[in-house]
Amino acid sequence: MTRIALLLAAGVLLGPAPVFGQQVPYLSELFSRYERFNKLYKAKKQSGANLAAIEPLRKKGEEAFRTGNIPAILQMEGEALALLEGRQWDDREKFIASLTLETNRLILEPHSDLRVSLVRMFPVDTTKAFSDTPTVTFEVTEAPGQNGAEGPRLSKPLSLADRVPIAEIGSQAGRRLLIADGAYWVRARIESGGKTVTELKCSLYAMAGLSDTMATLIGTIAAIKTSTDPSVKAVAGLVSTPEFQLARLKALTAARGEDEIDPIKELDRVESTVTSLSKGKNPYADERGELERAYLSPDGALVPYRIYVPKSYTGASPAPLVVMLHGALGDEHYYFSGLFDPELIKGEAERRGWILAGVNGRGRFSGYSGPAVDDTFQVVSAIESSYKIDPSRVFLTGHSMGGFGVWLVASAKPDLFAAIAPVSGGAPVKGDALSRLLQTVKDLPAMIVHGARDGVIPPSQSRDMASAAQKAGLKVTHLEPPDSDHLSVLSATFPAILDFFEKNAKRQ
Repeated sequence: MTRIALLLAAGVLLGPAPVFGQQVPYLSELFSRYERFNKLYKAKKQSGANLAAIEPLRKKGEEAFRTGNIPAILQMEGEALALLEGRQWDDREKFIASLTLETNRLILEPHSDLRVSLVRMFPVDTTKAFSDTPTVTFEVTEAPGQNGAEGPRLSKPLSLADRVPIAEIGSQAGRRLLIADGAYWVRARIESGGKTVTELKCSLYAMAGLSDTMATLIGTIAAIKTSTDPSVKAVAGLVSTPEFQLARLKALTAARGEDEIDPIKELDRVESTVTSLSKGKNPYADERGELERAYLSPDGALVPYRIYVPKSYTGASPAPLVVMLHGALGDEHYYFSGLFDPELIKGEAERRGWILAGVNGRGRFSGYSGPAVDDTFQVVSAIESSYKIDPSRVFLTGHSMGGFGVWLVASAKPDLFAAIAPVSGGAPVKGDALSRLLQTVKDLPAMIVHGARDGVIPPSQSRDMASAAQKAGLKVTHLEPPDSDHLSVLSATFPAILDFFEKNAKRQ
């Protein structure tokens, strides 16, 4: 299958340090553009469109990631989207693709300053595209559907800056604002020669009473933790999730964040959850589908994870559990994101009645060492405390960095898992260290998966690992789909991985 294998969620965590640092510029833009591409590519392919022109772009993307050239990745994404959407890739399109709109916060409290930036993520010579220097106008408008009984919160757009010339790296504007609670858009209208070139927008939420509400909820959570009421004590361990969500909301008053959430709905949800817990009720008992959870780690950190609980789960009988380790740049959303095929992955869980768990890994570049290894075990423990899990059918898989991590995590607690499936990975250690690792996991059946068209991590790394594992006495299945690249291999083989797991439960 031909796709742009961007490495957005991949990365080789073997040997040298990754090409990116922990702070990745334009990360949200990278993911959202690829997800948009992925969806459009699938639709075009299903319609029988000729997509041969994508292959050169795929290779450009792989090379850009290997060298850590994020601007080149973004430019390649823009070109791929233009191609799929039938637009000519000229200097005008390059300029539009180079732009992103950023704000200094997602949640605006009263009299807070709002700073907006139109950023040029890669260079484009605008003189080739426009006879007049492009300008940007920044304004705040009410989001559609927000008018209440009192009418619109803003009678007209609130201007932040008007027709500011766009500099080589972008333009900025800012002011202190006092606007009514609700959802808004920050808009950037780009013009040249009196004509609109394009318009960008991002969300903004005004929440005047957030700090007071959060303080009340934090106090209620503290009371839940110290309650002597038996029914409240029974659910007190569940407060880590709303605690994490409150901490995230607080952070969004000072930063935009990487996850696009509606903080108004989020606060309502947290309030409902905390109210239920204070009454000794489990608000999560009947929730199904993709869910956010968090646990309190031994070092005091609130760590998120995601689970998928199929609709068929009743707790009447134990369910299998598949733990999934993300690649570099990823987090707990990884397997459920548009980078892959979330409907296929969730569909497999529904069809089989299995529970899936995506771990956070303590960072986008943790390499699954130290706290990141313990993170996996903490997630399994948290899930086992809330759901009936079959201990003979706890499985482990991971992609790219997570593919390397599968071996490290499994070797730390080999008795926990029934089978493993590293994808797009390889040997996490070399020499004697690898021999010792393989001896530790020699009783675990392993399915080693790698796309033959992977231009990010060479398929030879998985071939070598499969050979070493077989020599060490492991039961190894090696799968190398000929048409899969670094990213597409995950969706292409996920059903086969679960089939492999199904055949390799622990013997009772």
